[in-house]
Amino acid sequence: MNNDWRLTVADAVRRPLFRDAEVVAGSRGLSRPIRWVHVLEAADTCQFLNGGELILSTGLGFGEAKEKRLAYLSELIRRKAVGLCIELGAYIPHVPDDMLELADHHDFPLIVFHQPVRFVDITLDLHEHLINRQMQALRNLESYSRGLQQLSLQAQGISKLLQHFQAAVGTQVFFYSPEAPPQFVPPLPQTVQSELASLMRSAFPAIPSAEAGNGVLALSDKKRIIYQPVTAMGHLLAYLGLILYEREADEYLLLTLDYTVSALAQVLMRRMFAEEQALATENRLFDDLIANRTLTEEQIRALLGLAGTGKTPVYHTLLMSLRRDGDEHASPLPPHELTGVFRSLLARLGFRPFIRCKGSRFYLLAIGPYGAADARRSLDKAMAEMRRVCRQVMGADTEVLFGVSRPGVRLAEAGRHLAEAEQALAFQHDSPSPYFADLGLFRLLFHVPHDSVLKPFINDYLGALIRYDEEHGTQLVHTLRVYLDSNLSKQETATKLYIHRQTLYHRLEKIEECLPPDYALPHYRLCLEIALRAHEWLNGERPLPPSRPDEQTARPSR
Repeated sequence: MNNDWRLTVADAVRRPLFRDAEVVAGSRGLSRPIRWVHVLEAADTCQFLNGGELILSTGLGFGEAKEKRLAYLSELIRRKAVGLCIELGAYIPHVPDDMLELADHHDFPLIVFHQPVRFVDITLDLHEHLINRQMQALRNLESYSRGLQQLSLQAQGISKLLQHFQAAVGTQVFFYSPEAPPQFVPPLPQTVQSELASLMRSAFPAIPSAEAGNGVLALSDKKRIIYQPVTAMGHLLAYLGLILYEREADEYLLLTLDYTVSALAQVLMRRMFAEEQALATENRLFDDLIANRTLTEEQIRALLGLAGTGKTPVYHTLLMSLRRDGDEHASPLPPHELTGVFRSLLARLGFRPFIRCKGSRFYLLAIGPYGAADARRSLDKAMAEMRRVCRQVMGADTEVLFGVSRPGVRLAEAGRHLAEAEQALAFQHDSPSPYFADLGLFRLLFHVPHDSVLKPFINDYLGALIRYDEEHGTQLVHTLRVYLDSNLSKQETATKLYIHRQTLYHRLEKIEECLPPDYALPHYRLCLEIALRAHEWLNGERPLPPSRPDEQTARPSR
């Protein structure tokens, strides 16, 4: 089946109405496709061309005047017309050498009619031929799309789709995934495959832009690669492309590429979901860790499929929470479908990932062959990409928070490291870093009994301010928090609170009445900082960690 819907200049010259025509210059440009046929006599009307037109002229607008005819021809070339047909006669009895030289220089077909012709017959004939070819191309695309749907449901779907794609476009095609060697249809020599694979690794973006479409990679003056990323839920899965030699990428070819990319994305996503369904043992492991059930090293290794009792590489546990508008339950989120995407992303960064999704939270255990510094850089990349994917899929207003444990070596201690990730997540708003190791003093709050220690501590240092706010509807506690966070800068505090400085002075006077006069001194200020954050945490202004069976005191209701 011929899928080339284009009508080239060479095709037009072979039409019956061109039997008295002769190509006198620019014969190397006869393969140019015609988009439309237009009658144009003067250079000053070339502004209406869009490119791809075959121009018909009697020479009325330029005749034998050298400056006019060269300006006319130059403008046609600049406007990307595909050829010029001139009827020789009273206005221009022959084509001068300067026009022939200019046309040959630009490979611009110059065709002359030695006998009078009816331009209306030519435009009607070529336009009808163009429309018929385009209609046939649309029918071919519809048939191709149906074939894609059938092949995508079969085993060996990717290889079958590539063969179907190659048969449709009639040129070399490839499928490139960052995790596996590229596939070429038809097969290429191994040396050529290795060279192209190396080129793809360096040239194809690891994270395509949100509006990513077709890309072009020039191999030589006549050979180029046309490619398109295969993405799902904002995550790059692979690339599909083709190699063109002395051929431009027309609409049919690009549409065929786009249809095939969509089919491949569906196949790859179904494969990822099937793999997730087969990983039920990971869910059992995380359920045990979340419930704080003690597991031995051997039990965890068995659940994760780690053979033997050899040394396990360093691992991290991560906790990711998705929320909208500050409310974790504000609207339904579809995070479960992202599990396979995150698994692919972490694997691409060198980790062996184990993931569990519960509600709007992800629990991750990432085993990697990295040292501490390298692991942190890779985890930073992973979290940035996961945050980007979540916001692309769920909306830019989605809040994505992380908590990351210290590196672990013994898998039997994974539960303790998960608790560290939980604490890092709980204090994410107070710490610029998601890492437990960077929490500093806040690491202690997680383990302080609430009713017997933490609440009395808060009351001793903030009780008077809290009661004043409750009785008078003021915001002295929040003002104090911002004031201390601003390092006692009144100007910065007023700016952050969006109030006049005089209003701030009044609030600070009230705060000084409720607190000891030395509240800004280092020893007392440190206690205030801790009390303020503990108060916010216990009152639900920050996420609370889940209750554990061995905790002696009940957590306050939220």
